[in-house]
Amino acid sequence: MGEFTMKKVSLIVALVLCLSMSSLAFAKSEISVLWAEYDGITPEYAQALTEAFEAANPDIDLNIISTPWDQMHNKLITSLGAGQAPDLSVIGTRWLIEFMEMGVVEPIEQHLSKELLANIPESIMEGKLQGKLYGLPVAIGPRIMFYRSDLFEKAPETFEEALEMAKKIHNPPDMYGIGLAGKKHTELTDFAYYFYGNGGDFFEMTPEGEFGKCTVNSEAGVKALAFMNDIANVQKVTQPSFLADARAEAQDIFVSGKLGMFMSGGFTGAILDQRGVDFEWAPAVIPHFEGKPSAPLFITDTIVMFNTSKNKAAAAKFLEFFYQDEWRLQFDKLTGFPPVTKSLGDDPHFQKPVAQVMVQSMEGSKPWPLVAEWPECTEYIWNAISSVLLGEAEPQAALDEAAAEIDALRGM
Repeated sequence: MGEFTMKKVSLIVALVLCLSMSSLAFAKSEISVLWAEYDGITPEYAQALTEAFEAANPDIDLNIISTPWDQMHNKLITSLGAGQAPDLSVIGTRWLIEFMEMGVVEPIEQHLSKELLANIPESIMEGKLQGKLYGLPVAIGPRIMFYRSDLFEKAPETFEEALEMAKKIHNPPDMYGIGLAGKKHTELTDFAYYFYGNGGDFFEMTPEGEFGKCTVNSEAGVKALAFMNDIANVQKVTQPSFLADARAEAQDIFVSGKLGMFMSGGFTGAILDQRGVDFEWAPAVIPHFEGKPSAPLFITDTIVMFNTSKNKAAAAKFLEFFYQDEWRLQFDKLTGFPPVTKSLGDDPHFQKPVAQVMVQSMEGSKPWPLVAEWPECTEYIWNAISSVLLGEAEPQAALDEAAAEIDALRGM
């Protein structure tokens, strides 16, 4: 082979190597985020967040996978089983123990800046378990009551008072006294409002401080379920479609102006503002039963990283970006949640009535129990609720069966 030919071959090889190295240098990382469809969050927000993040990080492609809440848990279990987990996902914090026991979540603190971690109050870090931080709080807040302030002079303080107030305005089909979500869905919130408001706890605590046997069939649970059945099937002061309504459907009826009272999250207030309803409404602390302390349901959602992620550094960059004030403030405004970052605590938006009632409701509030089998527990309790609302069982018998199933599931 001549000298010229050798030089030509060497040049071609060098050029190929150069192009290969260049393509590797400009290869983009890809990250996927399973994104819960919170009430109030618009597709435009997710799109704007994606575009802004990619503009700030041109070496990363971001794929936000918007998913209804009712499908989140099952979708994650399926994707994890198939080895196709997203890099990041919003989860109900109540699922975290389950994912920890599966060995799929990544301790996240090592990937994040000290500045971000210092900007989130330690008291709301429910993703910190067994001394390790497995996720950041993405949404927090106690549930509250919304009521028609043009129909009622004040909010009820007790559920007994709420029932009497509901009777006075109940005038179907134009107005229903109080909303009830009686269709089985991923949340157990309506039962928890009455159960916690009657001093109930889902499990007894062992001397070691662990969750023991299920106590949903206690006097508190039986009275809570009996009260739900009473307002729906005896007093008949709920919307008649309660068996077909999950929270979203019941919320739509309140927003349409046909419910006097409705218990929900701060996102209902955001939706009422967004839709510019033509009636007067106000937020209030959720009632409790007479002689019992106030104990609103407190819910947190967490964003976690899965340990199968091939781009943990890029995923961490997204978290750093999402927790900037600009994007967190927009998220909180759209969803109606209080801030999870210290830097937004004094923002004027959080001085409004809904935010102030949520702050007031934190005293005495109770979270979901963090047990690995909570999704299955929810299913068993929902079966009990449904059987009672359908007239197929009495509250005590239905909850006895649910408690026995839960104890058997957990090996108690």
